[in-house]
Amino acid sequence: DDYQDGVLLDANENLYGPPVAIDEKAGMPSLLCYPDPHQAKLKKLYGAWRSVDPDQIFVGVGSDEAIDMVMRMVCTPGKDSILICPPTYGMYKVSAAVNDVKVISVPLTEDFQIQPKKIQAAIEGSTKIIWICSPNNPTANDIEGGLVKEVLDSGFPGLVILDEAYVDFSERGSLATWTKRYPNLVVLQTFSKSWGLAGVRCGVAISSPPVVSYMNRMKAPYNLNALTSSVVIKNLEAKDKMLKTVAEIKLEKKRVRM
Repeated sequence: DDYQDGVLLDANENLYGPPVAIDEKAGMPSLLCYPDPHQAKLKKLYGAWRSVDPDQIFVGVGSDEAIDMVMRMVCTPGKDSILICPPTYGMYKVSAAVNDVKVISVPLTEDFQIQPKKIQAAIEGSTKIIWICSPNNPTANDIEGGLVKEVLDSGFPGLVILDEAYVDFSERGSLATWTKRYPNLVVLQTFSKSWGLAGVRCGVAISSPPVVSYMNRMKAPYNLNALTSSVVIKNLEAKDKMLKTVAEIKLEKKRVRM
């Protein structure tokens, strides 16, 4: 469907516009109409950036929308469980509590790495999601790729979520392309960290097309507003500046450590 051209009579949009004029000449998007519910241009740009296909991408209101959505998508309240590896991002437990989902904890090692064998031993029949954060929040280290692969190769039938909110600060880089090999892998990313766009609230989930299809069916019709979409697209078209900023932050990190 084309949501960008013409007058959509069934949308009941006010074509006289808002009381305060929007300066489109200054680069502001038109706000007369509902935004593209598919975010086609944004997904095309982001897919090219991460070497994945547009139909592998879900776009939401920060990573937190995706975190809550996958919980609701695969977990039955009061019955199912998730597994986390503390210390890690606190939103996994918050979302589990909101959705009445049990939390199983398998702590990281002393050098803050996951323990695949202990994870496999702790999994219950009701476990639907394994959460891995890399680079980990709050410990800042990458989870070794071999350990992530061990979890993915274990035969776990649920979703393995790899939260890469800070991936652009990683020495290893993103594992987003692994979603082409592992259909149950979901990689979360955000524009709040390296992109410096925490205020626009935009996050991304990358997975196999069937998983993303379910997520797109669950989201609100217009979950990402036109202003957010416009800002994100403009920044994706200037990603070299983001990479320069990330390089400067990495240098400052090394200086502070000395």
